[in-house]
Amino acid sequence: MLFQECICFSIGRVSRQMTRVYRNRLSQYGLSQPQFFLLIALYESDDILITRLAEKVALDKSTLTGILDRLERDGLVTRLASPDDRRALTVHLTEKARLLQNNLTQIYNETNQLFLLRLSDHERVIFDEILKKLEVASDG
Repeated sequence: MLFQECICFSIGRVSRQMTRVYRNRLSQYGLSQPQFFLLIALYESDDILITRLAEKVALDKSTLTGILDRLERDGLVTRLASPDDRRALTVHLTEKARLLQNNLTQIYNETNQLFLLRLSDHERVIFDEILKKLEVASDG
């Protein structure tokens, strides 16, 4: 198999293109792509247990903690003890993060569409099916 035929290389190349677009659009907000995606996930479900958030964004807890540390330092999230279990922490968006929601959601939607509009509806369905298969490829 030729190097250019390697699926990891192809997916990585597309991922780097997407990262470059996001980096350019997010630079004015001082956000990294992982911070941005975490905020987008929190816009969907704020006041969420850290363990649940880690599952939602498919990150291990230690990676998530580092991203949350930076978001908290920048005044975008807070972590509070859960009222149900003081050992568990919940993540909350701050007012500062809420003020960015429309702009960041617009970047999210526009950038996603920039890539998805290159696919027909039929291709999109197939693409989603392929991604699901690839996500579990290492499971067995």
